[in-house]
Parts: sequence; structure tokens; C-alpha cells
Amino acid sequence: MIRPLKDENNICFGCSPNNPIGLKMVFEHDGDVCRSRFTPASEHQSWNDVVHGGLLATMMDEAMGKWLWAHGLTAMTAEMTIRYSVAVPVGATLTIESYMVSKKRKLIEMAASITLPDGTAAVRAKAKFLEVTPAALP
Repeated sequence: MIRPLKDENNICFGCSPNNPIGLKMVFEHDGDVCRSRFTPASEHQSWNDVVHGGLLATMMDEAMGKWLWAHGLTAMTAEMTIRYSVAVPVGATLTIESYMVSKKRKLIEMAASITLPDGTAAVRAKAKFLEVTPAALP
């Protein structure tokens, strides 16, 4: 079971169903992989019919954070490197996956990807997260 966020009024941009402009991502956990599926609409585009790269980065950051949260780790993104391979079309159902690469003390390395319906890996990310004490958060 995934532990709940701060309270039922959470308005996380990535996952909260309560945020009227949020992505409302829903996650599942399959072994060591955290997964979400998302179909971007026209309001998620930058160029005509191409999903905004910043939103793609947000989706992967959210998936990595959700993996950590589900495994009892409270952490904040410290660094993220993204490689965009192909344009991501509006209207395509995307598969966003994340997993842990390594953990050394308070530094956690994660990876994520966004795959198109035909199996093409459109975007990949590597990130470093810093484990924090929940009591130290606002």
C-alpha cells in the first residue's frame, strides 16, 4: 500500500486528482518498476501537436518521486538529466516508467523513460534525489 500524501487536500501538480490544472497521473507498481499511462491533450503542447518538453520532464520526475514514496523514501530531486530522442505527439497514450539505479547513504539515483505506443523510447531521464527527513519539510 502506498502511504498517503500530507492530507486529502493535496494538490500535487503531477498526481493529485484535486488539482484542476494538474496531470492527475495514476501509478501502478510492478516489481521494481513504477508505471503510469498518460494521454496528453492539446493543452499540453508546445509546437503544433507536439507535447511540451517541460511537461514530459515533469511526468518522469513524478514517476521517480512516486517510486521513492512507494518504497518508504522521502526525497527531493537534486539533479535531472533528460535526453529527448523523438517528438512526442499529442494524443498518443504514453507509458512512463521509473526505477531505482542505486542508493548510497542519502543520495538515490533513479532512471525514467517515456515510451510511445509503438514501443519507441521517446524520452529518457537519469536523476539524483536527496533523501530528506519528513519532519524537515514544510
